[in-house]
Amino acid sequence: MKRYFCILSLALLFGCQQQNPQKPDNLIPEDKMVQILADIHILEAQIETRIVYPDTALMVFNKEQLRLLEKHGVEEKDFRATYKFYLENIQQMDKLYDIILDTLSVREAKVRATDTLSTSPAPVTPNSSGEGELMMGH
Repeated sequence: MKRYFCILSLALLFGCQQQNPQKPDNLIPEDKMVQILADIHILEAQIETRIVYPDTALMVFNKEQLRLLEKHGVEEKDFRATYKFYLENIQQMDKLYDIILDTLSVREAKVRATDTLSTSPAPVTPNSSGEGELMMGH
């Protein structure tokens, strides 16, 4: 009886181990997937801040996500297959999200820099008499 219990335990142990899933034929390249997921997270945040009702937000998100995938030239089934592949490969998903977080940080820095430039006063340069003169985009 003990022997059967050990064999059953080993069978369960090896049966529950995660095997490396096969890459789908239509796997989206990593760099493109990073851009898509970064865009999706931005889209999700924009919708969450504008739409109060969760059901409406979900409907809008689904519609906008399809547009976003179309913009990237990706079919929904390919996106889902690729996302599923990464979900089944946690280490690769972690690596992917490290890159996504870096991408989002760079985008945020660019937006902040643009906001800072648009709200900063025009530079003052001395004219020939030594007085300050505003430079207004020559």
